[in-house]
Amino acid sequence: MRKIYIVDLIGSYCGMHYYDDAFAQILRDSSFDVEILSNFNKKKTPFFPVFFGKNKFVSVLLLVVSCIRFYLHVLTHRKDVYIYMCYGEFYDILMMIPNTFCDRMFCDVHEVHALKYADDSKVSKFFSWFYVKFVKNFIYHSDRTKKILSDLNVSVPMLYVPHFKYNFKKNYEMNKIGLDVAKCFNTQRKKFLFFGNLSYAKGVDIAVKVFQCLNDFEKDNVELVIAGKNVDKIDFSQLRQLSENYHIMDRHINDDELVYLYSKTDYVLLPYRKSSQSGIMEMACYFKKPMLLTDIEYFRKTINEFPSFGVIASIDEYQNLVCSVINGEKVMAYYNYDDCCRFEQKKDIELFVGSFKNVVDKRSHL
Repeated sequence: MRKIYIVDLIGSYCGMHYYDDAFAQILRDSSFDVEILSNFNKKKTPFFPVFFGKNKFVSVLLLVVSCIRFYLHVLTHRKDVYIYMCYGEFYDILMMIPNTFCDRMFCDVHEVHALKYADDSKVSKFFSWFYVKFVKNFIYHSDRTKKILSDLNVSVPMLYVPHFKYNFKKNYEMNKIGLDVAKCFNTQRKKFLFFGNLSYAKGVDIAVKVFQCLNDFEKDNVELVIAGKNVDKIDFSQLRQLSENYHIMDRHINDDELVYLYSKTDYVLLPYRKSSQSGIMEMACYFKKPMLLTDIEYFRKTINEFPSFGVIASIDEYQNLVCSVINGEKVMAYYNYDDCCRFEQKKDIELFVGSFKNVVDKRSHL
């Protein structure tokens, strides 16, 4: 049987190595031989260097090294199959160049184009052209992604699979947790967590506005943590000054810090403006933390299917939703047994594995 390579350029930088591990385990359970090529590997030197967070020259140099290393791997493993994790960033185009001469690659679409690009931008249009012209196989996780690809008149196989549930520890080591994180969530106040990339697309400014507008009683009875990479260079100075109960860690959060924050919070804030999938939502579900979400298509579908996982509101009504939770007006039983059982979505995963096998087998010329 051909070997399957899961290729992920960002890996541990944004926590996607948990998804990679879960995907690999699903395929291994179905008797595939799987190896992960990413910037994360506990047992040996990672396949790709981390090129994020460097100066521009070093980043470009490491990206070129990553591309060449990957091209050579594809050329020297002519019978194997590759699943490339695509986030719609411009560097993904460079990494997917082997699609131009290799039909053994699957494009696992997490975002058709990065959320920072407008739908009608030149970058987004270039992605659309590239997908139609060169990509031979797609894997997608949401109706939003399917619709975008369908509107492009993509005619190659498109395989649906739910966003895999992470394989993740639930314990943490205090000696690996920064002092700024360790001082959080140690009171009896209601605890709210915004986690992940701090960007306008993810609505961190919406969360900031909500907590800026709380009255004195509400501020005294809540604790807010905003944690993640400040990708849009947002100024949090005013929010920091409003209350000693507001904590902003605009930096990389390590695994132990992540577990600490998720295990201690009461609610997870997801005031997104748009998204095709969300690892933050998956993590909240994994820790069984109620979510307060905005009414975008992906979240709406999730809450309609699993109503005990959280509460949804429009962006205009999001502040009212948060305040109702703070004031005890929104009380419900979260994560009931039936919803949790259905959330595993084992049938959808089994259907994906069967379809994946069929596509690989039909390409007899691989």
